[in-house]
Amino acid sequence: MTRSRIIQPRLFGLKPWITFLLLTTSLFADRGVVRIYGGTKQPLEARGLGFIVEKDGFVVTNYDNLVEKASERLFERFQVTSGADRYSAEIIGVEPTINLGILKLQTEKTFTPVVSATKREPAPGATLQAVSLENGALRLIDGQVTALNTKQCYQHSLAATMFRAKITIPHESIGGPVFYADSGEVAALYTGFKPAAEPGHAENSEETHLLPISLCFNIYDSLKTKRSLKSPWTGFAVRPLNEAEKSFFPTAKKHHGGIAIEDIWENSPAQKMGLREGDILVQFAYNRILTVADFQKWLYMYGVGHPVKLYILRNGTEYLVADYVIEERPEWAKPK
Repeated sequence: MTRSRIIQPRLFGLKPWITFLLLTTSLFADRGVVRIYGGTKQPLEARGLGFIVEKDGFVVTNYDNLVEKASERLFERFQVTSGADRYSAEIIGVEPTINLGILKLQTEKTFTPVVSATKREPAPGATLQAVSLENGALRLIDGQVTALNTKQCYQHSLAATMFRAKITIPHESIGGPVFYADSGEVAALYTGFKPAAEPGHAENSEETHLLPISLCFNIYDSLKTKRSLKSPWTGFAVRPLNEAEKSFFPTAKKHHGGIAIEDIWENSPAQKMGLREGDILVQFAYNRILTVADFQKWLYMYGVGHPVKLYILRNGTEYLVADYVIEERPEWAKPK
């Protein structure tokens, strides 16, 4: 069962409510956690949480924290509080599909960023700790990993790319980090995601879906560099090669690996390009592809509207080249 414990004040000689406020803001800053306020007019409304990932003030948060839901219009103004300090901020990039956003604090101050566990895979039973804001009070919520993600690519199924944990995080904490309790490294981003109801499948109300931090950082640099505000897509999902497919490499054209195409959408760019399930993507424009992360990185680095060539290996011997101008993901093709 999820446990939450309020941080007890230990600063003697101050009134309890002042002590609690100081300790609360201090712990937020120590953990790299920030509060986000945004809107189109003053006063800005409280939106949720985020966390500082670079010393010069880049913040990872949710797309939902940055946009007006009714109109899907990005807010024009942002302020971010870190501890007792308040800063203006600007949007750097967003990825609406996986609910990811990047802000930059407008200051010359140097910060202590969180450490993200981008190379550590979650394991069942691993203990977690989320920073939670409930009714203005900071709490640490304990939990543990219960089930792993089954896919690395979210193009068709967002739920499958998330791991699950026995932890209940309040909605006010959307955009906040979830840490590994043993190391203090960020394990995941809390996006508030709940999969759509399906016949014959009942969600465990005690479990929460969490977006692995490794997936966030597969595209973080590309979003930051491109300053992308749109979600690019190809109409297919990808997976790592199986053992039989690995035997195709190296090829005569000196490709040493790739990723397999699966789950092609109906009426998608992939279908129109004549791609098939089981084809292997070995190169994206000028870039060799060896992992799912490679594909995600370059898809976002080129971004919507950019023409690219996809180099495909079919049946282990036949090479195909598909020309594609990267499209924005349509509303009907959002993953479940």
